[in-house]
Amino acid sequence: MNRNMKKVIHTICALSVLMGAATLQAQSREIKISSIPANADQFIAMRDEIATTPEGGAAMFIVAMLGFSKSESLGMQFLTLALDQYNVGSGSAYKGYAPSSSIMYHVNRLNRQNVWSYTGFAYVSGASASDNYQVSAPYTIITSRNKYSGDESSGRVKVFVNVFGFSPRPITLKRNEKGIWKAYECSSMFVNVPPPASSSSSDPL
Repeated sequence: MNRNMKKVIHTICALSVLMGAATLQAQSREIKISSIPANADQFIAMRDEIATTPEGGAAMFIVAMLGFSKSESLGMQFLTLALDQYNVGSGSAYKGYAPSSSIMYHVNRLNRQNVWSYTGFAYVSGASASDNYQVSAPYTIITSRNKYSGDESSGRVKVFVNVFGFSPRPITLKRNEKGIWKAYECSSMFVNVPPPASSSSSDPL
């Protein structure tokens, strides 16, 4: 292979890498959350506005996690409303419904560990364990997709949410008949995050 041919191949490879990086960058999206809703009605209003895309559905799942930092009752209401019907059963969290037993396995584990005060904030851009996850609203959730994320036309898409201390975590969203994207597979979102530097910090707001 002559020198000119090697230069051509090198140039093509370099362009391919740059194009691939540009594609990945284009797939990255930021969702702004103005504040943590004060009640279920506010959550529904926010969800119906934001969760019209898979990324928006993922962001509303994070909002549900943030709800637990206020109270277990509020978090349970929000989580019920953020989940696909596959993950919801009968219960008392919200109007006769509640997260399924498979979801409650994760919720109860985090309850026992007493980590809800900061877990949701680990998914907020700019929050870090070294700063005790102190971050002010509006909250920014950064998501991305890859070539295996799927197509929205299928009604099911996997997105990845940035989280402090780890690689972006996957969550699969499913679109319901109203066009709202809800959490279908979300177990990775319940995996522990680094604890805050100060164990005495109980309110990351």
